Amino acid sequence: MTTTEQAQSPSRPGKAWISACAALCLAILTYSVFGGRDASGDIAYQLGYNFPIAIFLAGALHLAFRRTETSSTSWLGFAVVYTALVLGSVISNNRQKVEIRQAATEIQQTLSAVQAAASAGVPPTLPPPVATTGSSEAAKMSIVFKTAVNRMVALRQEYELELKAVGWEKILEGQRLRADVTLAESRTMLQQAKDIVAKYKAKNSQLFTTIRADIETSDIGYSSKQSMLAGFDKSSTQGKERDLELWSIEEQVLGQFENVFNLLAAKRGAWQIRDGQVMFHRQADLDLFHSYVTRIQSLVARQEQLQNAAIQKTQESLDQLAR
Repeated sequence: MTTTEQAQSPSRPGKAWISACAALCLAILTYSVFGGRDASGDIAYQLGYNFPIAIFLAGALHLAFRRTETSSTSWLGFAVVYTALVLGSVISNNRQKVEIRQAATEIQQTLSAVQAAASAGVPPTLPPPVATTGSSEAAKMSIVFKTAVNRMVALRQEYELELKAVGWEKILEGQRLRADVTLAESRTMLQQAKDIVAKYKAKNSQLFTTIRADIETSDIGYSSKQSMLAGFDKSSTQGKERDLELWSIEEQVLGQFENVFNLLAAKRGAWQIRDGQVMFHRQADLDLFHSYVTRIQSLVARQEQLQNAAIQKTQESLDQLAR
């Protein structure tokens, strides 16, 4: 290198390079502060993730100023850019933690509304999830979750409405049984209920596919979406098993109602309706009738126990996120 060339390549970075490097780092930090960056993974992951990005950006900076800056300046550029990227990851990570806690709180409120409505025996009223422009990753994931809850609630309400339409709530009502002399109406109602259970058992199974598709088609970032899909796939196996158990209990309940009507048919003339209750002439028949009703109540209690346990497990997971 000639003396002239050395004079044109000062050991200290020029003002133009400093300005460009500062603008690049400021853009990185601004992007992190306002929610553009994904900071998933721990610090070790972020150190590795940002390394090739820093090489690329520092390389681009070097190419732009290679005629006026020395190689040592290029290494300085790499160090500064890499530091800005790691610092940006820390900023994004802290911001996302706050957003996740907020999203977890909103999801908890949605679950609490569903649980409270179920305890009160009324349908829950859930507002439709609304996405806003520039929503954070946590907010977008919250929307996907709320959409899934709305789908499940809507399906359950459809199921209950169809059962109500066939008069299932009055299946053992004394006045109805007194009028149903041949029990033909009771058997028709029972068969309709069986058909409805089979129909919604299949629909509920399809619901898992629909919710997964909602995740896939959401505008969640690629990394977050893949993590969410992996978590969904892992938990959906247990979810499907739990739902199959719930529907199996529903079928067992119908089986006990069938036992009730078989008993009433077999003991025709040996029972009557008194004060709205079924009363048998023989104690043994009454005890058998009560055993079927008790079994129904036990199965329904088991359903509620499974549902509450599932909600409790979800609540505990959300509590951890909200901390």
